[in-house]
Amino acid sequence: MKVVVVSDTHFIVPGEAVQGIDSNDRLQTCVKEINRLAGDADVCVVMGDLVDRPSGEAYRLFFSHFDCLKMPVQFLIGNHDDRGVFLESVPVASADANGFVQSALETDNALLLFLDTHNPGSNSGDYGPEKLQWLNSKLTSAPDKSAYIFMHHPPFRTGFFIDHSKVEHSDALLNTIHAAGNVRHIFIGHTHRAASGHWNGVTWTTLQGLVNENDFELLPGKPNYRNGPAQKGILLINGGESVLHFHDILNPYPIIAHSGRSIREPSGGPSS
Repeated sequence: MKVVVVSDTHFIVPGEAVQGIDSNDRLQTCVKEINRLAGDADVCVVMGDLVDRPSGEAYRLFFSHFDCLKMPVQFLIGNHDDRGVFLESVPVASADANGFVQSALETDNALLLFLDTHNPGSNSGDYGPEKLQWLNSKLTSAPDKSAYIFMHHPPFRTGFFIDHSKVEHSDALLNTIHAAGNVRHIFIGHTHRAASGHWNGVTWTTLQGLVNENDFELLPGKPNYRNGPAQKGILLINGGESVLHFHDILNPYPIIAHSGRSIREPSGGPSS
């Protein structure tokens, strides 16, 4: 199974900018790169902070950028989003029975879970009892399948500035994951940094934001921002095995031409 992962698109209507960056143009570039490198993917996951300033117009324009993708797209929401406006604007309903933007994708040997950590009026994340009940039901209904969780806010400390707005009161979430025993990895947005680690034995990965990157500062205070590298991930899942490949869309490094015999033979046969 191939999954494209993108986070923190912070889309804004044409003519405006986020941190001086045209996020409308950036998203167009990202979608072209998805088609070029992973057009055969099974699903694309956009992990929250879809728009920078939520409005019906912003969401409709945002969704239209994905029309050219052949794969289905799963949208999560983050602290910059608005759940009500999102659900009014999204082309396909993606809410659970309690109105949270949560859904699941189940294959023969894997279970992908898309969580709603949006906490209205706050930058911090929330994963309260009603949301947790949904997660528990999904995990326990497929105990023999490897589960992969996607969520916007981290429920743990990353060491970055953004830790002030992680998921609040996340002990119950950790207990649910441990009790289920089939969660293989958690994928996170929000940090605008690429990092990995484990949370009491549960491994996790974060991605750079598509628009701005938070500068590498493990000190108190708000970090500087960088324009790029506009990262996406290509996740390959084979049951209990998975690997996430990072790809920088704004790649400043030129390809080095091969000199002499190539390690990978051309399709026409060995070189002379």
